[in-house]
Amino acid sequence: MGYTTIFHIDDDHDDIYYFAAAIEHLSGTAKCFSFANAAKALHTLQSGEILPDAIFLDLNMPVINGQEFLAQLKASKGLGDIPVIILSTSEDPDTQQQLKAEGARGFLTKPSSVKELAQLLRPYFT
Repeated sequence: MGYTTIFHIDDDHDDIYYFAAAIEHLSGTAKCFSFANAAKALHTLQSGEILPDAIFLDLNMPVINGQEFLAQLKASKGLGDIPVIILSTSEDPDTQQQLKAEGARGFLTKPSSVKELAQLLRPYFT
């Protein structure tokens, strides 16, 4: 896989920091663009300003939640093929199955440490 340009969308600033630290640990070349606001990320994508190789997306966010973002992305011309990996605290198998049916490429449950997060993300960066 080896994603080199990624979007990370999460409204929790600690999670943004941990994700960036995990990516830095895994890859010295990957460019990670973090967004605390899904609407801003969607606007950036729709403008064509930056097109990532993959999007790591939180579910529980204000304004536009992860499921709404996924639906809008998949409906947007030229953006529907970007792989979306859900990164959430949810462990509900029904939610995971539903999101995969709606177009998510994967579903990862957020761990409690940067080291565990890096292990979860490793397959996406090698």
